[in-house]
Amino acid sequence: MRKIAIYGGSFDPPHKGHKLLAQNLAEICGAEKVIIIPTALSPFKESSGATAADRYEMCRLAFNEPLFEVSDIEINRGGKSYTVDTVAEVKKLYPDAQIYLFMGDDMFLSFDRWYEYEKIAEMCVLVTACRTLEPEKLEEMQKYSRDVLGLDEKNVIFSESTPIEISSTQIRNNIEYGLFDYIDDNVSQYIKAGGLYL
Repeated sequence: MRKIAIYGGSFDPPHKGHKLLAQNLAEICGAEKVIIIPTALSPFKESSGATAADRYEMCRLAFNEPLFEVSDIEINRGGKSYTVDTVAEVKKLYPDAQIYLFMGDDMFLSFDRWYEYEKIAEMCVLVTACRTLEPEKLEEMQKYSRDVLGLDEKNVIFSESTPIEISSTQIRNNIEYGLFDYIDDNVSQYIKAGGLYL
């Protein structure tokens, strides 16, 4: 059975932490393809000023290895991007594949607030990384998975991979000061050429 992973987010901008997370989670679940899906509008975040088209293009530049495929399905759908709709759409494209949904620990620990989260968990296996190396954090995630979400070991995979501790908000703040750490060079060039985040 094919193993196809979905990794969605604002990617505002995409950075090396996003890529490392995707690569680590793909390795732990054996995904042969990771579909990178920038949101049209996130239900959780406000826009920074970069357009959906900009974020899609930056993802194409950042995730350029054969493992990745960048998709505009949420951008084309428009409106707020609900993961339940995206997972259903990917399942139609790959009806015989096992679908995995990648996320960081912060998104995982708010999963019960996602729209129709139970349906999402029925359609795919959640794969989440613990972004800190504290054992208490992993225990918290496992307890949340069991007690709040009601998931067992078949429905969720935890990765204890070493993270890059950086957020897109910090990176946007750094860009204002001309600092482009944690961003691929081709993404940096795109940001500079478009005057994004300034």
